Amino acid sequence: MNETGTLFEIEPEYCIDTNVIVSFLSESDDEYYGADVFSDHWKQIERLIVGGRMIAPLQVARELEGHANKRQKIGPWLREHSYMFRDVYIDAQLELAKRIVNQYPAYGRSMNYLGDLEVITLAGALDLTVVSLESPQQQSGQRRPKIPNVCAEFEVGHTSVVGLFRLLKQASVAYPL
Repeated sequence: MNETGTLFEIEPEYCIDTNVIVSFLSESDDEYYGADVFSDHWKQIERLIVGGRMIAPLQVARELEGHANKRQKIGPWLREHSYMFRDVYIDAQLELAKRIVNQYPAYGRSMNYLGDLEVITLAGALDLTVVSLESPQQQSGQRRPKIPNVCAEFEVGHTSVVGLFRLLKQASVAYPL
């Protein structure tokens, strides 16, 4: 047993990007997934979060706060799930951030990229798979880097939302949700 009295702690496996949460909680036609239409899928993500298998960096929470005034479900959801957000807390995150910023200076020049950088570095430091709605670019550019390209270059796992559900389906035989 550990200090909390549980037999074991669940190790996180996934690090979720802001855009996935916004898409599900927006429930509008301008987003890919709405929890009102894809409710079973959203429940799977919720189970991963509640079970400790999916986390996000603190910057994702800050970005969600920015969406809360435009999308009414985000604020209450954010308050209920504050436990899932992690601050930068290990040197490996900082070391990976430095390497990424050196390769992709856009991450160091704009606050718009801070969430993406923290998602990638948290995942890289803890050996997690990033879950994002971003698609890879044909040629990863210095000016507008995309999460899948940066993850591939720095050997950090990445999957799309559909890819996540495929992984969960494959794993459900051995580890039911």
